[in-house]
Amino acid sequence: MTTHSIQKRAQVARVDLPDHHHEPADETGARPILELLDDVKVSVEIRLGRSTMTIKALIALQAGAVVELDRSIGEPVDVLLNGKTIAHGEIVAIDGQFGIRVLDVAVAH
Repeated sequence: MTTHSIQKRAQVARVDLPDHHHEPADETGARPILELLDDVKVSVEIRLGRSTMTIKALIALQAGAVVELDRSIGEPVDVLLNGKTIAHGEIVAIDGQFGIRVLDVAVAH
């Protein structure tokens, strides 16, 4: 089978966009742009801790084995969105289920 490739030259041009200034939200909390995202669902993960082990140790794991994590009891857990830490919290029980009480929210740099 013979394949041929056709190279096209892309035309590249600079685009000057007008300055866009965001108006602060008014006192009623209106967020017209963000309201478009209100019904978008995202997956949030809670990271209790991590551990490093060899493949040999991983394969040897059996029911009842204990894996030591890098966190102490009472230390905050990480709240992640798309793999990025967005907050820290503590584990709580809510009607027989686990939950997280948010302790602090990450600030964008």
